[in-house]
Amino acid sequence: MQTNQANVVVDLRQTLDEKRIGELESELCGIDGVTRAQVSPTARRLLLVDYNPETINSQKILGAVVRHGFDARLIGM
Repeated sequence: MQTNQANVVVDLRQTLDEKRIGELESELCGIDGVTRAQVSPTARRLLLVDYNPETINSQKILGAVVRHGFDARLIGM
């Protein structure tokens, strides 16, 4: 069975160090419906997230990022 995938780009408004990158990526990948979360290697303020829109939406992803202590906004869907 094929599942739909969507993606979103989250602007973190701050540059992350390696430790915080790993923590954030791990936390988001642990959320049901998120299939990939990766901070851009060239623009470390941008978080690229792939997800199943039938399970989770972009606002819930943003909420998880904000709860993790980041000032963030969605910039692409």
